[in-house]
Amino acid sequence: MLLAVPCAVLAHLFVTMNPPVAEYAPARAAAVSLTMSVVAPTLSFCAAWEALTVRALWGLLTVDRPWWRVLLGRLAPVLAAGLLVQLVLYAGTLLTSSPIGWPGWQFPFLFLFAMVTWAFFGAAVALVLGRLLAITVALLVPYLLTSLPAAWEPLWLRHLNGNPFDCCATDQVLDPRVTIGSVAVLGAILVVSLCVVRVRLAPSQDRPLIPLLTALGALIAGVAGASVVTDLGASPARPRSASELVCRSEVCLYPEDSAAFDANAAAWVAVRASWSGLGLPAPMLERVGPIPAEGMLAITTTSSDVTAAKATMAQLLPRALAGCLTDFGDTGRNERLDALSVLLMRDLGVEEYLGSPPAVGSPEPTPARAQQLWRETGRCVG
Repeated sequence: MLLAVPCAVLAHLFVTMNPPVAEYAPARAAAVSLTMSVVAPTLSFCAAWEALTVRALWGLLTVDRPWWRVLLGRLAPVLAAGLLVQLVLYAGTLLTSSPIGWPGWQFPFLFLFAMVTWAFFGAAVALVLGRLLAITVALLVPYLLTSLPAAWEPLWLRHLNGNPFDCCATDQVLDPRVTIGSVAVLGAILVVSLCVVRVRLAPSQDRPLIPLLTALGALIAGVAGASVVTDLGASPARPRSASELVCRSEVCLYPEDSAAFDANAAAWVAVRASWSGLGLPAPMLERVGPIPAEGMLAITTTSSDVTAAKATMAQLLPRALAGCLTDFGDTGRNERLDALSVLLMRDLGVEEYLGSPPAVGSPEPTPARAQQLWRETGRCVG
């Protein structure tokens, strides 16, 4: 229980040094989940220490209780300390989100399930290995498996340790496949650990065939469950439902980005006027939104800075109107769209946001060429 205090402090520092990607409850819950690389080794170490005591005394004392009750009695303080750390982290992180919100059940469940898994893993290695080796394995294995997969190839391996990495922007939620894959792998580790404990602590006359078959079945189920994430890339997130958007003044944003409404509305008016001022057909849109969806244009930003919002919209408006938000295969079309964005940004007075200058040999875009550039651009197929 004493180790819960430095564990909570270290985990809090970890969250502080790795802030969430957005002021959004799931993003903050994801930041809490990343502290599993601190919490898991601590729990596994404590569980191994307790199991070493059981191992030293097992068989020397008369015990009326079944083995699983003895083990749970030793691990109860460890799990209670882990739960306390989890509650402290969630309270400190979620209560500071704006607005305060519930991240859903997936993040807390994965955190809790991982805590139980690594606690029993620590107990299992302590009942099999020597004291020094058991303590070392109990510390290193959870740390390595909760921290290293974020940099492994293929990228979907990072979605299997219950530690969702790089989630979530305000237009995203955690993909359920990540939860399924993580539970499958962690569940396999948990079941195998319990089987090892069962074999070590069960009466000698009991045959180990049932635990062996159970462990084998758990490994097969873990591999099968892990396969559901193989279609995912680096991100564990999926698009958030557009039904949660709040629309005002032709601007649609999620509630967590409400502070950006005024900046986006003002920027959108200016960008539309600038586009029309170049002699180009005004975008006849009912609303603007941050995700591609029917009746929406994906150019609204989450910035509350009017200048930054103007720059982002100027960069994306030509592409959005031409249907080329995701099509970058045509070099000539890309150059024309970039030239139109440059004209917009110059007209709006946000040239400081311009990226690299035009390629050598490319004609300097001028307002007089805007209509010709737009005619030659055409629309992206599909």
